[in-house]
Amino acid sequence: MLYQGLFSVGARVAIADVSLNTRTPGGDTGYRETEMGITSEAYGPVEAFYPIRYRFRSWYLEDGSTCLASEYYERNNRSGGKHRLVYLDDPEQPFVTHELSSEDQLDLPALREGRYPTLQMLPSQVGRFDRLGLLQRVRGHQLSPGDVLEAQVSNGQVMLTYRVTVEAGEPVEAAGRSWNALKLRFDGFKPDSRGKPRAAHRPVFIWLSDDERHIPLLAVSRHALGRFSIELQPAPGLTQLVKLDQG
Repeated sequence: MLYQGLFSVGARVAIADVSLNTRTPGGDTGYRETEMGITSEAYGPVEAFYPIRYRFRSWYLEDGSTCLASEYYERNNRSGGKHRLVYLDDPEQPFVTHELSSEDQLDLPALREGRYPTLQMLPSQVGRFDRLGLLQRVRGHQLSPGDVLEAQVSNGQVMLTYRVTVEAGEPVEAAGRSWNALKLRFDGFKPDSRGKPRAAHRPVFIWLSDDERHIPLLAVSRHALGRFSIELQPAPGLTQLVKLDQG
């Protein structure tokens, strides 16, 4: 992960490593798991100032139609940390968020081991995602410039409407080679006090390889404090793990 902004005095500096891993938890589960980890462990100056430790997990049906649950884990040297499990398959509520502790893990072990029940879902339970699950949903689509996809996405605190726009096809340099890529724009919206949609954050741009794999090649996000970017790096010897160094 690279950062460029106020705290780097305009220079582009590496601050963390990002990994993305997708697997089937085991057995005839009918769902998949994708995990993203972010750590500054290899970057001494960042570790001394503000250690970064994040983990995101998403569990979603194999057909990509909806997510079952998501996990958010954060640890730092200021607030101590946060650990949440968000259910996205509740028949009565769009999402249900629980705080986890080392003693109370709820369904987290079952989700990880492939034991979480996937019953026939009602129409109201389909089409819900977390942000990581949305990325996997988009990667499973056939994509062409001009396509627009929409989905309901929860961050565990509010349900947002996301619009994903395939803006263009263009070449990208990543992992030591040139790729034919698709540039996607991710916009999140939430209702204001009058019920009208307003932007929940600045647009996030992600470039995917223009093939059936839709490999994430590059991601760019602008923040009030600066610009963050992630660029694909090869992970030798691993077949399903995509290692991303922000850049």
